[in-house]
Amino acid sequence: MGKPYINNAVIGNGSMLGCVSETGELIRLYWPEIDFPQHIEKLLTGFFDRNVPNSTVWFSEGDYEYSQAYIEGTNILKTVARIKSLSLEVVQTDFCVPCDDVLVRRYSIKNIGRNGIHLGVGVASRVTSHTLDMGCTLFDFGLDALVHYRHDNYWAIVSDAGVKEFQIGNDPFRAVWEGRLDGTDSIGMSPDGALLWDLGYVEPGCERNITLYMIFSRNMNSLKELTRKIKSVGYTSLFNTTKEYWTDYLSKCRVLKTGNGTVDRIYLRSLLLFRLMTDRNTGAILASPEIDENFTRCGRYAYCWVRDGAFITSALNEAGLCSLSEKFYEWSVRVQDKEGFWHQRYHINGNVAPSWGLQIDETGSILFGMWNHFLHVKNVSFLEKVWPAVLKACEFLENFIDGDTGLPLPSFDIWEERMGEHTYSTAAVIAGFRAAANIAETLGVSKKTIDQWRSIADNIKKALERNLVDNAKGIFLRSIRTKLNPWGSEPCADTVIITVNPKGYTREVSAFDGKMDISLLGAAVPFGIYEPGHPVMRNTAEKVEKLLYCEKAGGIYRYQEDGYAGGNPWVVATLWLAMYHIRAGNIEKAREYFHWSVECATPLGFLPEQAGKNDGKPCWVIPLTWSHAMFVLVLKELAEKGGIGDMQRG
Repeated sequence: MGKPYINNAVIGNGSMLGCVSETGELIRLYWPEIDFPQHIEKLLTGFFDRNVPNSTVWFSEGDYEYSQAYIEGTNILKTVARIKSLSLEVVQTDFCVPCDDVLVRRYSIKNIGRNGIHLGVGVASRVTSHTLDMGCTLFDFGLDALVHYRHDNYWAIVSDAGVKEFQIGNDPFRAVWEGRLDGTDSIGMSPDGALLWDLGYVEPGCERNITLYMIFSRNMNSLKELTRKIKSVGYTSLFNTTKEYWTDYLSKCRVLKTGNGTVDRIYLRSLLLFRLMTDRNTGAILASPEIDENFTRCGRYAYCWVRDGAFITSALNEAGLCSLSEKFYEWSVRVQDKEGFWHQRYHINGNVAPSWGLQIDETGSILFGMWNHFLHVKNVSFLEKVWPAVLKACEFLENFIDGDTGLPLPSFDIWEERMGEHTYSTAAVIAGFRAAANIAETLGVSKKTIDQWRSIADNIKKALERNLVDNAKGIFLRSIRTKLNPWGSEPCADTVIITVNPKGYTREVSAFDGKMDISLLGAAVPFGIYEPGHPVMRNTAEKVEKLLYCEKAGGIYRYQEDGYAGGNPWVVATLWLAMYHIRAGNIEKAREYFHWSVECATPLGFLPEQAGKNDGKPCWVIPLTWSHAMFVLVLKELAEKGGIGDMQRG
């Protein structure tokens, strides 16, 4: 069964992450890490009149009137459906319990018709697996629960109402649809099963409630123990505990109130999202919940990029969430390659994820981020913890220099698309060496080491100015020695042959790439290699804005001729330019781009990766943690520069 590319809403607790469609279907559920494994192939809840044959309707798959919203200041989601065929209004409430591996789903079902209904409720579920192991399901009579299990993943679906019927395998979805289950077999080597409840006769204007608990554990005995505990605690207590948890969480965050309801809602949603995207057990930060499991349109998103982390942790620090930043950097130290660099992307558990190759800006960005984190917390013990990683990273970077150009050797660019020696990557490495020198100085390391790293940074900057500046135009080049066509001959006559690895393999590459790219702003923001007003920096920014502005929908493209996922303007790119304008003193221009980004938000306050180039509507990845981080950073800087300006109040 294929899954939608859009996650409309997310719920979670840091070790469990659920993705919910706009009609309330739980389409993805991750545990015990927020990226892996994903357990649900299909999970549907049906309602029917037990006196009317074949009257079942699925909550999330009908032509109903839907509305969806979070309870304010929480990650508790409510989805409401008005089911005309049964004259029911159903409110589905979803949340994950903060300190237990439990997802709670509550249904409040009101009869809004003129006649009574003998109400039946059924749930059918089919598990998926990341391996070819046999999916197994049983009904536990002691727990009154359906249990899916395989290897070290056990999860139960249990309710606060007594189960009337159950079924293992044999097309349980059809059985729920028909309103009758066959529980002759209580265990089977089948990945699916179903439960059915009889909620009795419901008079017009009256309602019934039923709560489902999806409970996860590593083995059967601990699952039984947790299930009994959760059933004894009950819905009301779990709901109140969860609501109080999110209220307490936000109380520790930095408050930013602009007076614009939409902006303030996006800010609060960003804070709440940051907690869901940070793994409770490891500290790694997820780029986004997965949207393309089968690699049909992209290379997948449910990974941790340390590139993103440098931006995201800056936002976490500004929002008062320094403890989450610190956990991320502690994770980064643990996963660093023994050679000293960081890989392109990682699984949340720290293992290397599928990658295209080394992306050297990630290593520079981590060093830069570590120093920036220290500037917020002023805790020398943090620097002492990361120092071994800093030392190894610098030792690697010292040897990762092209003897011909003086730049960092060819690696993938920020967008993971081109090998080459890039302006953004070079700026990141310069900033990394400068940050490392500052860390060394703070820790009282030898002056020789400090001077050496600062000298390397200065020499790389000189190499940047020799090789990555178009002196005739007074702008930065995106790259030199770059592979513009990954699969064949380069698209220009000006090419060179370079050695690409220690075994002596060579590759034809383009001598230079002069396309405008939003990442060129990285030399000023965030890395500070040049002031925004530096002539080359200013000229580059002006050309970036001129060539990358989307005339029809507004916003900024990543780079010229970007065709990824339809080739749309990006929220990250637009807010990046806004941040540059703030630093350059162009506050009104920054506000314009910020306002555009606000309009890209979904009704629930999530920011996408992209907005449609024709209509400006959110599209592709929703939500993108990096987009939310940039929103927080720009909002904070605008707040310090007189506010966000006039917007239509949300």
